[in-house]
Amino acid sequence: MHTPTASQLLQVWERGAERSAAASCLWLLGISCDECQPEVLAKLPLGQRDRLLLRLRAQLFGTQMQTVAWCPQCQAMVEAAFDCGDLLAVQEISEAMPLLELASDDRSSVVRFRLPDSTDLLALEGCKDALQAREMLLKRCVVEIESRPSGNGQGTPFPIELQAQIALAMAAADPQADVQLAFTCPDCSHRWEPMFDIAHFLWQELHAWALRTLRDVDLLARVYHWSEADILALSPRRRQAYLEQCVS
Repeated sequence: MHTPTASQLLQVWERGAERSAAASCLWLLGISCDECQPEVLAKLPLGQRDRLLLRLRAQLFGTQMQTVAWCPQCQAMVEAAFDCGDLLAVQEISEAMPLLELASDDRSSVVRFRLPDSTDLLALEGCKDALQAREMLLKRCVVEIESRPSGNGQGTPFPIELQAQIALAMAAADPQADVQLAFTCPDCSHRWEPMFDIAHFLWQELHAWALRTLRDVDLLARVYHWSEADILALSPRRRQAYLEQCVS
């Protein structure tokens, strides 16, 4: 993985302005991982994708991360700081992970399924509610349902209880895709663990960076009459030095 240039980052930011973080971060990885074809990146389990995004985030903006959340109990704003390494799960799954298998409680069926990937997230973008999204995700990820004779001949081969078990099995098999932060409200001492989506977080950071960079380009172009390409080709340190000259 290499660090994209400022020009490449702005191109991805412009292209992804009207798309979801899931789609935009695939493009971001595409310009950073020359060793992987786009279709390979799209098929990576989400935990593998998130590991790559955390590595890229460290290269672009450093390892220290800051975020805020609102306490669900008293609505106070809570700040948190952490390191990219703190978010890496101990278990790292293989890119070519075999199918998972789960049997229903009554042993009437065995379900074989794969882990979700970016193509699934993109397919779910049109879902209207969480229940619909969950049902569609399971339909996409379940590869085979092997029905077996049951003792009473009752029940469906894919009951609601088994759906919940599959979701838990997915989370256990790919913990990097299910990262949660630990917050404690300083005002009311309420504790909660919101999910952390590195794709959404990184895209927000890239958006803020792009706006700052474009303001810098605008200032330098007006003062020195340089082109955007020439300004972006400067190293961050030299660009900052010229900006300081503009305001001194």
